[in-house]
Amino acid sequence: MYKIAILDKDKAYLERLVTFLKEHHSESFEMGAADSLDELDTDVTQCNALFFGDDVAVDAALFPEDIAIGYLTEKDEDSEQHISKYQSMEQIYRRMMKLCEMEKNSDAAEPEKQEAQPAAGQQDWKARTVTANGETYRIYQIEEDQIDRVAIRMLAGNRIKGLFQTEYQNGGMRIRITGMESLYEYAQKNNSPKGKAQLLKYLADMLAAACSLEEYMLSADRLMSDPREIYVNGAEDSVLIPYIPVKDGEPQDSRQYLEKIRDLCSVLIDGISEEASRVPDAAAEQPADTYGSTEEFDELQKNAKDSLKLKEKTKTLKKGVTPFIVRKRTKEKIVINRNLFKLGKDASYVDYCIKDNPAVSRNHADIVRKADGFYLVDKGSLNHTFVNGKKLADGEYRKLENGCLMQLADEVFEFRSK
Repeated sequence: MYKIAILDKDKAYLERLVTFLKEHHSESFEMGAADSLDELDTDVTQCNALFFGDDVAVDAALFPEDIAIGYLTEKDEDSEQHISKYQSMEQIYRRMMKLCEMEKNSDAAEPEKQEAQPAAGQQDWKARTVTANGETYRIYQIEEDQIDRVAIRMLAGNRIKGLFQTEYQNGGMRIRITGMESLYEYAQKNNSPKGKAQLLKYLADMLAAACSLEEYMLSADRLMSDPREIYVNGAEDSVLIPYIPVKDGEPQDSRQYLEKIRDLCSVLIDGISEEASRVPDAAAEQPADTYGSTEEFDELQKNAKDSLKLKEKTKTLKKGVTPFIVRKRTKEKIVINRNLFKLGKDASYVDYCIKDNPAVSRNHADIVRKADGFYLVDKGSLNHTFVNGKKLADGEYRKLENGCLMQLADEVFEFRSK
């Protein structure tokens, strides 16, 4: 969250802007607003950004250099700092956020980590690590004309096992890596038989993730194969791979990515010292010399593929039973694949992200599976939740019948259970 102050002598406009930001983007800004500095009850030296209307006389040099300065203007100005009042409130919000993020990302107090070198055969995507509001992110620079919009929607709107949920804005693809370490770092630190076993598990998980992408209309050749760009989440005992959602470049067969994982396995396992691998480890489940062979990795690859085949067979058997919702505006079909399925616009939290509708709350509603069927529950949303036109109270559970209409703010879905 960014702390900002807005100064404008047009009180009617100021009220409209502040009301809009509080109603739709309260998670982004902590705000102070007034028609002059004398009337402002906010300490401007603690702000991330200040925004001034045309009639507010101010000398930007008076403020600390780490505070971003923006101008809400009716004049014909063309710069990152000048934000036209004649555009929509949502566009104004985005411009304000962009200015705050630019200032944060350029802050010298947050040093960027050294760029990782790309793996052989993989494009050198410009990337940097930044910290904002206590969270750490890896940001990959991808031009607008290169972005695969379908892939971005899939990555933002689904929790795909083994892949990062992804956001794209202002020419950058962002993934959250707070508390994680790269697979390369993990392999260096865990040079024991138990570490080898865990590393092989992670590599098998990567294979399973790569084999499952077809379900989401994604291609395995867009997965990063550099171990310094693949991350281990120790808290959840999982490995996460960035997916580069681009539509150009020479496509590869998915088998080539699986071969890269095999090569990666050999490199990382060979990098673990023989001496350390001979140290007794009471927690190790198998002798040290049974880990790290390419034969075992071949077996893991086979097991991952067999597991996915079994999963597909199970899915076929259950066809017609698995519930789903259809987003009326886009005709998108969303499978309800969890007992607790979250809906809202916070991509880092929900299972289906409605990012393109500002009327929807961050955590708007949940679909909950119970013994007797599925229920919709409102999570204290600002613009309310409805089933067949009837509003739900905050925290109220309403049973969903086949063909009923769910409405989150002004976003309508049809629930299907048959």
